[in-house]
Amino acid sequence: MRVAIVQEHIAVARGGAETSTFEMARRLGELGLEVSIVHRLATSAPPSDPLVRFLPVPVRAVTRAGQTFQFVQGAQRLCREQRFDIVHAVTPCLCANVYQPRGGTYAETISRSTAMCGPWLRAVKRIGRRFNVRQQFLRRMEETLLRKYGGCVFVAALSEYVRRQVLSLAASQFPAERVRVVFNGVEAGAVRGEERPGLRSELGLEDARRVVLFVAHNFKLKGLRELLRATAAGRSDWVVVVAGRGDSRPYERLAHRLGVAQRVRFAGTSTPVASWYATADVLAHPTWYDPCSRVVLEALSLGLPVVTTRYNGAAEIMEPGRHGVVLDEPDDISGLAGGIETCLQHAVRTACQADAPRMSAQLSMARHARELKALYEGVLAAR
Repeated sequence: MRVAIVQEHIAVARGGAETSTFEMARRLGELGLEVSIVHRLATSAPPSDPLVRFLPVPVRAVTRAGQTFQFVQGAQRLCREQRFDIVHAVTPCLCANVYQPRGGTYAETISRSTAMCGPWLRAVKRIGRRFNVRQQFLRRMEETLLRKYGGCVFVAALSEYVRRQVLSLAASQFPAERVRVVFNGVEAGAVRGEERPGLRSELGLEDARRVVLFVAHNFKLKGLRELLRATAAGRSDWVVVVAGRGDSRPYERLAHRLGVAQRVRFAGTSTPVASWYATADVLAHPTWYDPCSRVVLEALSLGLPVVTTRYNGAAEIMEPGRHGVVLDEPDDISGLAGGIETCLQHAVRTACQADAPRMSAQLSMARHARELKALYEGVLAAR
């Protein structure tokens, strides 16, 4: 079976959906599929792998909107010329047999990215979004794919949360039976417990000090502001380790104003995230929006309890008392502080660690790829 995965950007070092796409493609290749990733030609070379072929689409436009438009048009031409058995679109294009919105639908992304703002700023941002030509183009492509081509495409939703988004967007015109939940997967490496003392010493922490880990590149969307406020409000004197790219200066100033600057460490990206999992006692991910967070799935696969929100599709896999706490709202500061306190309890941490082998298998990218292959076979049979 020849499969094309269409995704505009494939710089794996950026993490998130791009890393997931590459890991997914490799696992599909291991199942015997002939997999190609159709991506936009960029200055950085894609990773080299014998199981995945990379097909770059050149673009000449100057603006981001123009580049995306040219990529989508070029990707559609290439896929039709190559006559793939399955066109699996992550970036929406009208030749897709399978659409997998790894970032959730564009409508929900726009809605949730403005939810964290006050009423006046929210209104301004909504107006500004209308002038984001690239985003509006992709939103229209997605709506056209689901409404006009609904009888020709299947949707592989990363979570039930994304499934609901798709059916809401399609305004009941899209056949519900064509939206399948293929729950997200991750490649969770082994955590080496022997790294814990060294990393804690590097941060100037006593081994008995509780560590709350925050991993993200978009600090604002993933709730770092709320976590710092919860740190100031909490009863325990845990330490927050912030791992990821992002401008830390506004959050350093906030930590100073809240009186918790000595309890916050900005670790950057030099240390692998798996090492921080070995150091931490709980993962805090009070996100305003996540279709199905990789970070949360990795933490659960490695036995680390989690505090997150209902706006994260990964929360669907969590059992209260065993895996952590799910908040109704990201800005529930007292609830976030209490959730962290709960996850720091020995009983929750022990239960989560005991369930890690089962979660690791259930949340693996290998399982995700097997379910996608079964979906592809169903698509070909339906055709």
